[in-house]
Amino acid sequence: MADVFQKIEMLKMFRLNPDKFLPIVDHALKVFPDKDMGTEWYDDPEYNLGWDTGLLDRNRPYFMECWATNGITMLTCFISTKGIENAAEEELVKKLTDEGLFRFLNPEGQSASIMKFEDDHGNVFFSVNIEVGIEDELYVEGGRMYPYAPLNEYNSKKRMEGDHE
Repeated sequence: MADVFQKIEMLKMFRLNPDKFLPIVDHALKVFPDKDMGTEWYDDPEYNLGWDTGLLDRNRPYFMECWATNGITMLTCFISTKGIENAAEEELVKKLTDEGLFRFLNPEGQSASIMKFEDDHGNVFFSVNIEVGIEDELYVEGGRMYPYAPLNEYNSKKRMEGDHE
């Protein structure tokens, strides 16, 4: 459990030194429910399973979420596009696997879905989506996810103090 508090300390460091790091996705500031009841266009609930954060390069933080819906479990990793705007799928996945965030059980048969999106602050991120498994089939292993409760507690306290970006 001590590891989760080290990860929260990393988020504090990113927030206190924005000029030292590339942007981190604003999802890192969110308070996550255990379950998202869906949207108008998507009726199946999403279950938020865990999160992780760290640095891929000296100044490029990532924020990763593990979530599930409709029998599918996914990892979504958010990485700033600054300086790597035209990175290929293979390059981005290699950054994540080289960091030990996950490992494909069958590297030849797996791929990632990469999208770009802009957050509420105008920062552009890659959203790297990895299929962890469907029902009882597992496609990746490794990495570490942390429970949302300590992160939610920290983010809730910061919002109540009015200390948010």
